[in-house]
Amino acid sequence: MPYPWQKKQWRQVATAIERQRLAHAILLAGAEGTGIDQFAIELAQYLLCEAPVQPDSGCGQCRSCILFRAGNHPDIRMVNPEKPGMQIKVDAIRELIEYFHLSVQYGKHKITIIAPAEGMNRHSADGLLKTLEEPPPLSLLILVSYQPAKLPVTIRSRCQKIIFNRINRQASFDWLNGRLGDSGRTAALLEFAGGAPLKALELSETDVLQQRQDVMKDLRVLRTSKSNPVDTAKKWQEFDMAEVLLWLIFIFSNMAKIRYSSGNESIDKETGHLSAGLDLPQVISCYDLALKNYHLLTGTTNLNRQSLLEEIIIHWQCLKGSSLPASLNKYD
Repeated sequence: MPYPWQKKQWRQVATAIERQRLAHAILLAGAEGTGIDQFAIELAQYLLCEAPVQPDSGCGQCRSCILFRAGNHPDIRMVNPEKPGMQIKVDAIRELIEYFHLSVQYGKHKITIIAPAEGMNRHSADGLLKTLEEPPPLSLLILVSYQPAKLPVTIRSRCQKIIFNRINRQASFDWLNGRLGDSGRTAALLEFAGGAPLKALELSETDVLQQRQDVMKDLRVLRTSKSNPVDTAKKWQEFDMAEVLLWLIFIFSNMAKIRYSSGNESIDKETGHLSAGLDLPQVISCYDLALKNYHLLTGTTNLNRQSLLEEIIIHWQCLKGSSLPASLNKYD
């Protein structure tokens, strides 16, 4: 059964199935952490089920469903990178093409899920193109993409697109709060996860909110005293570097919203106090620097990780603005 915030997309697919207009290739595109990979799996089970429960689930009891859940169904194949973050190599696509030309075992579909599809390198994408142009009978290819713009136009144009670009906030909040039982924490995690409920659930098992508070406190101290940027950078390196830079991007983004709107009640007061005395261009310069260094960190170039943090810290510390209000101390 799909997640509560995916009902619109499931209706779209169900209608296509009912009208026999489901394409031989489907592109599921949306943000990571919103469950589109699970949507692909649920769709595959539904299509292979011998007695599907209408309108959104396989029966879970037929031979096909039992084999599917056990990971032994002969008519479903998953294609993923060998390791997270690695490319999907052309050999995997060649094996997929051979698989598609085998006979269907249970007479319904032969399905392959490629996730994430943007993990295919150029040779892999070129190898897949012929299958998209001349699909074998009863074949169904499901592409899961978190960054569909990275897919070649020749691939995207040959797929039926199901877009997951707007998540129902209330549905995702209710789902996550039902698991955490703390509305304040739920709201904070969802905001930090960019509205992606599964990512927020994953973050709930970490110290991310406390660590973010530590970074916020360090930013206050850096503006109110002559703290050593090197020491602060070393401290932040004890956290996950990519996460720290994402926190900074998130914090500076909220500051920019406050500066732009001259006060935004939806942003926490602590962030508002932290941005006191700074104008919008100053805050944006911090945001741009944090974003640039995040891309450098997650890119292919091997850079001095501490220097990326030190650059942001020094830039922040050297901003000229009025002093922070004394009331800021109450957050310590």
